[in-house]
Amino acid sequence: MSNRSPYARSRQKSCISCAEGKRRCNRQTPQCSRCLAQGLECTYLSAWSPQKRQNISRQLELSNFAEVWPESSPVSDEALSFWPLNDSSSDDTSFTTSWLNSMPSLLTIPSFPPAELYPETTVLDKWSTNQLLRNIKRYPQMFVSSRKTPFIHSRLYDAFLPDTIQDAFTALAAYGTKTSETEDLIFRILESKTTRLVAQDHHTSTMPQLLAAVHALMLFQIIQLFDGDIRQRSLAEQHMDTLRIWTFQLQVRAGELTPALTWQDWILAESARRTIIFAMLIEGVYLTLKTGSCPNVKAMSILPFTSETTLWDLSTSASWLAESDQLRSETVLYGDFTKGWQEGKVSRRLDGFQKLLLIPCLGERYREVLELDS
Repeated sequence: MSNRSPYARSRQKSCISCAEGKRRCNRQTPQCSRCLAQGLECTYLSAWSPQKRQNISRQLELSNFAEVWPESSPVSDEALSFWPLNDSSSDDTSFTTSWLNSMPSLLTIPSFPPAELYPETTVLDKWSTNQLLRNIKRYPQMFVSSRKTPFIHSRLYDAFLPDTIQDAFTALAAYGTKTSETEDLIFRILESKTTRLVAQDHHTSTMPQLLAAVHALMLFQIIQLFDGDIRQRSLAEQHMDTLRIWTFQLQVRAGELTPALTWQDWILAESARRTIIFAMLIEGVYLTLKTGSCPNVKAMSILPFTSETTLWDLSTSASWLAESDQLRSETVLYGDFTKGWQEGKVSRRLDGFQKLLLIPCLGERYREVLELDS
């Protein structure tokens, strides 16, 4: 293993804007994703003379720049600063824009990040809140009955079935059979499984292990936040910071993925992309019910997903190989998708997943188009 410091590695590769801003650079040329999204000048040291490179490198070294993200702190207030990104001056769009495996396809390259189109907080109307809540509450039993949700692909756990998912499946199946006589027992089981889950440390876990932990906690949270008593909601609130931290770690891991060459690689990547969106969406709905406003729409606008959702419904590797060459499989930013749909650039019929994404941004005024199936 190399003994060079993180800075010594990064100073040869990161662009100047990312280095000076102390932000992660994906080193894409001719412009990195962060500079592209922020409309910044993107220049690499390798493009300058040796003397100028040496001077700039020295300046960056003196500013203690290191291309390493700080570890998340379990302290509640600090965790809130990681996720969602509530500070409008934050440049952390590099986490998500570096995750795009191609340029956004719905719009021309924007000169500003889509987050600028959205306010710091959004007041969701009653219809939108009810639509989102009604569907989110279905996900635990949907997973039990079909091993899938809008953020868990039905084939994700074919080859790898971690203990966290086994425990979640067992607890959720029991929850689906609860009666007034067994409710207390089943909630105690949920508490026990959740306590064991949040005690895990996933800093050294593989991405599939981390993704499974996030899935299990999200499914537990849905029950405890939206279908539990006061005690269950209190316990779930205590675990929100853990979900934020794990989701933050998942963003970092996903940013390191290479373009998918196999169906299983694509399933893992797209499940991660959708999971991060839905983790924010679930918390946003809960905060809307509790405080009257949702602070997550702005942060969600810079998250990517695959715009061609037909690929999500394919059931075999052969069909994915055949269709991925014909269909647009590139990712697009959530905010760009919303803006593209409003401008008529998304002409195909919306499926349930796409409607769920548009509801928080567009609301009841588009009720006729966005109404979800019962």
